[in-house]
Amino acid sequence: MRTKRFHGLLWLAPLAIMIVAGRSLTNVHAQAAKSAAPAAQQFNITKEILDKKDTLNWKPAANGIPADVCTILQVCSGANKVIAIPVATEGSQKVARGVFLTQDQKHADALVLERQTPADTYFFLLTPQGTLAKAAYAQVSSRSWLPMGTLAEPTFDKDKAIWHGWASKLGTPAAAEKKPDS
Repeated sequence: MRTKRFHGLLWLAPLAIMIVAGRSLTNVHAQAAKSAAPAAQQFNITKEILDKKDTLNWKPAANGIPADVCTILQVCSGANKVIAIPVATEGSQKVARGVFLTQDQKHADALVLERQTPADTYFFLLTPQGTLAKAAYAQVSSRSWLPMGTLAEPTFDKDKAIWHGWASKLGTPAAAEKKPDS
């Protein structure tokens, strides 16, 4: 009789193992999410640059943003200013970057980031939260600009860390002495 009861309870063993394994797996996922959260910490490029805009060495950029791009991004209502970031080589390709300070249609400050390679050029309009609002794209061989919207996010996301690195150094004494020229 005892053997029958024992065999009758054996079906509970796999169920108990599944419950314990499920809880362990849930804990592993929760710990992984906690450890990944600091690595994916967000930063606000717009705030970082605009907080220091009065101390930066902006250069006039009357022809810096093409008229078609101004129309696509709905900016350039005021005077355009620019800071060029030093050219970098990425994957055997030169990449030039610039930060434009302009105004939107409501005459509020707007930041437009430029990424230029020998093959193409992107202009990214930033939101006040430092995310991508709109983008314009053109190949070097083409004269027409294309509105990109969120299709440009993969390119923007790659460059976002570079612009953040540059912006985070803006308050340092070395950055103040070595102001990039356009």
